[in-house]
Amino acid sequence: MKKSKTKSIILTVILHSFIILGIGHGIGIMWIIDIVSIPNLIDSYGFTLRGKFNDKIMSIGLISLIGKIFLVISIFLKPKLYERIFEIVGILILWISVYFLTSGNWSYNSVYEIAFLTSIPFLISSLNLVYLITRKKHE
Repeated sequence: MKKSKTKSIILTVILHSFIILGIGHGIGIMWIIDIVSIPNLIDSYGFTLRGKFNDKIMSIGLISLIGKIFLVISIFLKPKLYERIFEIVGILILWISVYFLTSGNWSYNSVYEIAFLTSIPFLISSLNLVYLITRKKHE
């Protein structure tokens, strides 16, 4: 069961990393935003989740990176309680990042639609992971 859940965690993190985002005059993937958001921790960066898509993308990338770190750490934890806590918190944080990626004026700008459509595989995988986490709890 542990091997199946580990594979599901890795798949969920990978699928979240390949959510396509419309940025500026091009497109990017969430993984790039995760990496680019790291230097913003050092700089005098204003964390914001309001405003236009381009204004909040670095904050969403930071949230996404934190969620992925929680999920990856959960793979290596030995106490089952801590493992489950990190898994659940990681999934919730990634769901929050998808919410902020897709919440906006869909009729004005298609970046929200693109982000939502490409996040569907992640959402399915994360629901499978939640099932594996809760099923393990009842065994």
